[in-house]
Amino acid sequence: MDEMTAVRELRAEAPVPQRGRLAHGRELLLREAARGRRSRRLRADWRLAAVGAAAAITVAAVLGTQVVGDDRRDAQPGAQPTYFLELGSAKDLLNEAADVIAAGPSVTARDGQWIYVKSVEVNVTDDEQPGPQTSEDWMKYANPSMEGGRAGDDHSPREEYEFLKSLPDDPEKIREKARKFFYATDESETRTEHEYRALTAVVSRAYAYDAEDLAKVYRAMATIPGLRAAQVQDAAGRDAIALYLPDKNRVMDREEILLDPGTYLYRGHRLVARSDGDEWKKGDVVISGARLAMAVVGEKGERP
Repeated sequence: MDEMTAVRELRAEAPVPQRGRLAHGRELLLREAARGRRSRRLRADWRLAAVGAAAAITVAAVLGTQVVGDDRRDAQPGAQPTYFLELGSAKDLLNEAADVIAAGPSVTARDGQWIYVKSVEVNVTDDEQPGPQTSEDWMKYANPSMEGGRAGDDHSPREEYEFLKSLPDDPEKIREKARKFFYATDESETRTEHEYRALTAVVSRAYAYDAEDLAKVYRAMATIPGLRAAQVQDAAGRDAIALYLPDKNRVMDREEILLDPGTYLYRGHRLVARSDGDEWKKGDVVISGARLAMAVVGEKGERP
């Protein structure tokens, strides 16, 4: 069984999400990562779906986590093993993801509305709050103070929507535009790393989007050389597809963005240790986060 067959089986087992959850908003953590800072947050546990015998399985760690129920509101603490299952090159997977997203629904918003995001996070290096932390966030869809370069390379949901609408079809030109939209903040970052960071930031912050426009970003990501895919479990105990760009020179070897295996929309992130540290061992999921819900709402404080 090849990696794409394994992914299709994983997608087949994934539950069909409610329409309101098809819209994926941004993770506060990736907002910081897009500014060139280290992400922080959440946990991992897991149950392994059927995959090809040729895939390599690595038991990563046993962490304190929480299992979130189907309604994503009642979380119970627990501790289960975390797995990492290599799927290989992400190119074919991302091209298929683009087709799925292009055929799916678009998400609309208008001035005066808000973006609601609920997430759960764990950072085992946080001495004050090392366990799972659930949070809710409301962002103005149209926020002039975060537009036109007033907030650096941070952007309002409206400005991000307009960026997606401006994208050409050429993946190389999309990578160039993303590089300018989320400019470099780390001198050690290579051009490939910069483009990958920028594209994943776009994916994680696509609060409102036209489906065809968002699909273009996935096709551009498919052209990133060396990009890998793996089957993992997110911080809420759900199956997920991890994308990562290997880097042997960093202590934190895998900075992963997670996708929903059914919709291919943004699901969360993980930071996996490459070597032993004071508070973790090689292979531990040090920081992890999962998006539990996202919706366009009428006012701050409103929940879907």
